[in-house]
Amino acid sequence: MKYTDFGRRIREERRKLGLTQEKLAEDVNLSTAYIGQIERGERSPTLENIITIANRL
Repeated sequence: MKYTDFGRRIREERRKLGLTQEKLAEDVNLSTAYIGQIERGERSPTLENIITIANRL
């Protein structure tokens, strides 16, 4: 999977739940900048962070 595709899916699911990047970041104990970078496909999250984000979404 391309990181841009993964990030797009994270953004879609976050928006479906009505969450801001800030709220998601707070809920999963990550920085807002990091969430933004994931959503833009600029960073590849660790497996641990993928699981944490997926469980929240």
